[in-house]
Amino acid sequence: MATSVEDLVRQLSSPDFNARALALAELVQRGREATAVLTEALKSSDEPLRTQAAQGLAEIADPDSAETFAQLLNDDDGELRARGAQGLALLNDPRATDALVRTIDDLEDLAHFPYTLSVYGLIRLGPAALPAVAPLLKAENPLTRQRAFLVISAVVQQMPEGKDWEQLWRSLGSYNPDGAESERERAAELWLGWIRQHG
Repeated sequence: MATSVEDLVRQLSSPDFNARALALAELVQRGREATAVLTEALKSSDEPLRTQAAQGLAEIADPDSAETFAQLLNDDDGELRARGAQGLALLNDPRATDALVRTIDDLEDLAHFPYTLSVYGLIRLGPAALPAVAPLLKAENPLTRQRAFLVISAVVQQMPEGKDWEQLWRSLGSYNPDGAESERERAAELWLGWIRQHG
């Protein structure tokens, strides 16, 4: 007899990592059948359970979860905010781009610093993401600037105009997220203008 989705959600609180991982994978496999139970789990006081429930919901990407994802963007937990943005992106929701920009510093990929879940999501959006990301070249946080430029460089290099990336980068002020403020701001303005023309 198949394990119920309720029992699978309970297994997400197991002290055994493998048991949690298998339960989450099975819940995602069950798809929309698991949506309601995972959504209920978001109300738990068990933070690890909430983060796994949010991951499961994002990966299932049930259209009925769109408002849940939007609400997660205001959560105190950065991982839940990032999962909310991920879910909206997978649904191609019109709020996705802004959500990914808002969460660009949430949920770091520890194996590939400084990438985050939302950096990957913005890169997948392609040129459509550029106008929303470009203002972050002027962000106060140097890591935010670095992540914004990661997105821009990855996207632009896939565009015909970005094939000679080195030359383009130099022609637009050699933007350096950690460079002197005056040089950085000048280059950011050049990029903003370029993206208005090509983004």
